[in-house]
Amino acid sequence: MSAGYQIYPGEITAKGKAYLVIEQCRADELDEVLAQGREKLLSMGATELFVTSRDPGAPLEEGERDGYRLEFARDLLELRRDLTNLSGNPSRLVLEPLSRERGGAWLALHNECFFEMPNSATYGPADLERALADGHCCGFAVINGVMAGVYELDLTQTPPEIEGIALHKDLRGQGLGRELLYDVMALLSQTGCLSCKLLVASDNKIAFDLYRHAGFKAERLQSRWFRMLPNIAQS
Repeated sequence: MSAGYQIYPGEITAKGKAYLVIEQCRADELDEVLAQGREKLLSMGATELFVTSRDPGAPLEEGERDGYRLEFARDLLELRRDLTNLSGNPSRLVLEPLSRERGGAWLALHNECFFEMPNSATYGPADLERALADGHCCGFAVINGVMAGVYELDLTQTPPEIEGIALHKDLRGQGLGRELLYDVMALLSQTGCLSCKLLVASDNKIAFDLYRHAGFKAERLQSRWFRMLPNIAQS
């Protein structure tokens, strides 16, 4: 088996962040693969590095390594909920479907809403095409004629996934996040879906608490992420 990994440098320009994913690796090759991926991302200008391993035979652990150390950052958890008992307070929001004509506005608002969230990705034209494709249901959350946030649903999965909901930072703290969550669950229910799932980072406490209070339960650990930091003696 040859060692394999993937690098994801797409967030370097906007946030300085980059991601390394170990796909397959013998335990005795792990240090070398980590060092290779780290050096490649640093050479591309990354200032904040995150790594996970998808190979159960090459698990990652916190601790010092040659030239850097691994520090636990977050778990990415899959949560699920059935779509019964959706009663709640009347929503102040209106969901407006995405159209190609408003694609640029949706991309800009999506990136602004998600910018500070852990493990978020900056969207571009390819992501817009995916959002507009069959089996995807995306759009704006609007309050009093103002675009307050965005939603993104993937109906091609079983159960369907709430890929993302987010509000503009100026409209947070007013209970609108809970209303948006229930609005998109109601939308899924109206299409005949019996349950739904979503992914949340364990260090995104506001979102994690919102989903937990709304009845979502952890189904599985999707990935465990570590920061790659300079050794303490070097920092």
